[in-house]
Amino acid sequence: MDYMKLIEKLKKRGSIPGLEAVDGLLDRLGHPEEELPIIHIAGTNGKGSVFACLSSILEEAGYRVGRFVSPSISCYEERFQINGRYITKDELDRFYGMINEAMCKEEEDSNLKPTLFEVETALAFLYFKEKKVDFALIETGMGGMLDATNVIKHPVLTVISSISYDHKAMLGDTLEEIAFQKAGIIKENCPILLSENPPEVSRVIKEQARNKNAYFKEIRTQDYKVTEETAFSNRFRWNNEDYTLNLPGRHQISNAVTALSASEYLLKDMLPAERIKYQKAGLEKAVWPGRLEILKKRPLFYRDGAHNPDGAGKLADFLEKHFTNKKIIYIMGVLKDKEYRKMLEYLMPLARTVFVFRPENERGLCADILADEIRKFGISAVICPDVNEAVRQALAVAKEDDVLVACGSLSFMGEMEEIK
Repeated sequence: MDYMKLIEKLKKRGSIPGLEAVDGLLDRLGHPEEELPIIHIAGTNGKGSVFACLSSILEEAGYRVGRFVSPSISCYEERFQINGRYITKDELDRFYGMINEAMCKEEEDSNLKPTLFEVETALAFLYFKEKKVDFALIETGMGGMLDATNVIKHPVLTVISSISYDHKAMLGDTLEEIAFQKAGIIKENCPILLSENPPEVSRVIKEQARNKNAYFKEIRTQDYKVTEETAFSNRFRWNNEDYTLNLPGRHQISNAVTALSASEYLLKDMLPAERIKYQKAGLEKAVWPGRLEILKKRPLFYRDGAHNPDGAGKLADFLEKHFTNKKIIYIMGVLKDKEYRKMLEYLMPLARTVFVFRPENERGLCADILADEIRKFGISAVICPDVNEAVRQALAVAKEDDVLVACGSLSFMGEMEEIK
């Protein structure tokens, strides 16, 4: 079948919180998720980074690791991958054919219409079951309690990464309310691992874990020591061992420690020396596109998926720490339903000029509106027709020792041409 036509049709259904439609679809497909050893993660930021580190460690240990990634950056196939290799177009065609048949029957019988993300979730389960993965790493799309992935009933391990403000209309106005929604993925008697978080988040997650009789472990700042932090990599000490992480940014150390703690549990039957060897090698090889990813050295060019105030704040902290005396050239496109004004409050004090564009997304914010908001900070904003023209114009004015950062959303990164 032409699965791209089906994808376009499903996109029009938008996002509908709830599990009834996806559960009905999975019932038609024989509930493949019940036969998978799943690690399930929720969180506002850091989900992908934690899983990039964890999957790299597990792969080093010889396991076959499936990852369901959303959103993707390089291509649609990236969403479904095993040991870093993407699903093929032929496989997508076959699985979408199976799902479409089940979906048509389900719609006919119950009038429930699964959304694109719900269908992708079902596809990931089917694909990983057929390929007999040793571990399936599954990220929530939004929230937790009513997220399509929460049909998972018996995960091997549950992880909650950094929680901050995002999707307030759906998840709530306070950190406690948002944390409660994320905590919806905690299951009875299933261990829960929590990344570093504010105290009010920790209290909510701990209480929900207690209610579910789930073993709870929390990552704390004092659990590790940063030994070297550069604009290109990090080194830190954890459990009396030294680790190298080639993902820049202080926040990535916290994500890496979360992944290490998860691997400690998943590889608990290994001899300690063997486990540590895999952990070190896995972390050193971990990559995660679009997160302080270095695209060019001279001038230094990063792209970062910061798309909410917390992400923008972490990006600003990184830039201020490593480029104290420089003003940044930004390439920016944002989505109109994000708190872009608060993001600008973090980023604009460091800016020299900004090249703005509207992402090719139905939710993309008009470039003129973003430019007007930027100019309120006394920063020049150049309006461009698309991200690649913005990149070309930014590189044209940049000197060899300048720093450029493409940020504001993950949605436009797949549109970016190779930087030369």
